[in-house]
Amino acid sequence: MNDIELKKLHGKILEIAEYFDNFCKDNSIVYYLMGGTALGAMRHKGFIPWDDDFDVFMDSENYNKFLEIVDEKLDKDRFYFQKEDTKEWGLYFSKIRMNGTTFIEKDLKNIDMHHGIYIDIMCLNNTSELIFIRYIQYFSARVLNTRVLAIRGYETDSKLKKLFLQIAKYSIIDSIKKILLKIVRGLNSKESSYIGHFFGRAPFRKTSFPIKYLGKPRYVKFEHLSLPVAKHVEEYLKVRYGDRYMELPSEAEKAKYPSHAYIVDVSKSYKEFKV
Repeated sequence: MNDIELKKLHGKILEIAEYFDNFCKDNSIVYYLMGGTALGAMRHKGFIPWDDDFDVFMDSENYNKFLEIVDEKLDKDRFYFQKEDTKEWGLYFSKIRMNGTTFIEKDLKNIDMHHGIYIDIMCLNNTSELIFIRYIQYFSARVLNTRVLAIRGYETDSKLKKLFLQIAKYSIIDSIKKILLKIVRGLNSKESSYIGHFFGRAPFRKTSFPIKYLGKPRYVKFEHLSLPVAKHVEEYLKVRYGDRYMELPSEAEKAKYPSHAYIVDVSKSYKEFKV
């Protein structure tokens, strides 16, 4: 994807983000830009120039509230809600996709699902100050993710990864899946001083942080919008990206940045593409 195409993609993502922000304000739902989107907000006042996705996080209370109302209140003429842990979308976060657009990812190209341009909506889970409890949650989430990837036919050249995929696919039956999910989310109903996102790509030591870092959202510039980050976003970014998060990466590091795009079109529906 060249710079012009990426700019057009960013424009569509911003349309979804603006709608989502207004939706959350109208329904008293608290969310935060997190991950690379928060890094982009603080370092670039918008997208990381070579990034092609957009991540928002909520605590479990706000995430569950969002899930309860989104089907009823979403503008379905413009958008499609892709709920987590369903036959269509097996992973453990949700998406809002834009109708009439295309964003097909390579490992999803053969899946019968909505492939519109999207934003990711992720749930932060309460966790413990005790590292071994956090690691049990992290490991359980990794097993669940591996199972989903195996079921949908994820391909890899690594023999070890292939083995893990097959083990997860055939040994993690629904009853075990429910137990693992309860392990990851079992502390959400309890008071906690730590919170984490265990279903993402981050290595273990970068997944969790003191819950006090979230606090009341701060609205900051993101392209032409004003969007919320954590009250202590700088401390969160140090956990996630290290103390030097404001420094630009080298060209070699940029080249390693994950690209999600396979086929992108901002004006045609994914239904028009046969992959």
